[in-house]
Amino acid sequence: MTRIRPARLRQGLAAAAALVAMATGLAACGTGSSDSSSATDTDANPTLKIAVGSNALNYLPYWVAQSDGLFAKHHVKVDVVNANALAVAPALLTSGQVDLLVSASGQSVAVAATGKQVSIVANLYDYSPRGGAFVGGSKVASIKQLQGMGSNCTLVTTAKGTATYAAAKQYMRAYDIHCKVSALATNALTVAGITSGQADAGTFAAADGAAVVAKGGHYLQNPATMTDAEAKKLVPAPFPALTVTGLKPTLKSKSQAVERFLAAIDDAFRTISSSTPEDLAKSLSRLPYFTGVSRDAMTRTLPVILKAVPTPASGGEITEAAWKAALTSYYKDFDLPGFDPSAPQFAYSKMIDMSYLKAAHPQ
Repeated sequence: MTRIRPARLRQGLAAAAALVAMATGLAACGTGSSDSSSATDTDANPTLKIAVGSNALNYLPYWVAQSDGLFAKHHVKVDVVNANALAVAPALLTSGQVDLLVSASGQSVAVAATGKQVSIVANLYDYSPRGGAFVGGSKVASIKQLQGMGSNCTLVTTAKGTATYAAAKQYMRAYDIHCKVSALATNALTVAGITSGQADAGTFAAADGAAVVAKGGHYLQNPATMTDAEAKKLVPAPFPALTVTGLKPTLKSKSQAVERFLAAIDDAFRTISSSTPEDLAKSLSRLPYFTGVSRDAMTRTLPVILKAVPTPASGGEITEAAWKAALTSYYKDFDLPGFDPSAPQFAYSKMIDMSYLKAAHPQ
């Protein structure tokens, strides 16, 4: 295993930030939450500044908490600094521009690799092949066809450290695919890359995959019809993929707000478990982040997403076994520069802190 090289990792994050800056015409960014108009920054209604990795439906518990006013219910103001922060989220966290990062857990590992003291305080979504889609462009209709192209093909995905990037490696390994990989800064760029014909296939969040198919693409692996055997071929053990993370000093100083935030997420888990996809789509359609997605499209996509959302019983808890599975996948699939999964700073006891979750759900 390789040594941790913080300088290399910082360079990678800087490059990703530059890519996002060039892509501002395509990236959709949020500037506020549904609660900001009524809550105030007081002890009664403390404020949390957050960044969300993207507007993908995989962040379902967060979107439901926002659309249903659950943060206001639990008396915490949520100020969304950036709602499509996939590439810049680690920089926003380490610079203190946000208090919480709601994004890929691999990005939290990347921040820890730079020496920052971070804690993951809850899981929102388990990594599962069913959470995304493997899609070919208009000229690629099957995995066999892609295999036959050898290295004369391009597979588009998101930045290193993200779940869709890892999925690209998993599909290539499991099905002996040898395409060149083009890792882009945002979900919007990956969709544009394949619909414009610049790429032959790609790995996407479920909603983005459906959008590509609607524009003439082909499912190479449809998450809605994926069998258990196909899922295990790609990912033997699910693990926390989208998490809530903060710097340890910030979490301690804003513990009241963090606990209320997690209590709202807990309410969202219960809402999700008792709602139909149609109900959830109706609720989400009120948010500005989904104005370009039809309610019918969300309804079709949500059943697959729901399979990877934690149950109310688990409440976003992360176990030591699940974290071990995550570290193994980060090393094999996420391509974090200089990452050594056995390094002490990545240990469960160092990176996972369930005390805020427990405080938010008193027995």
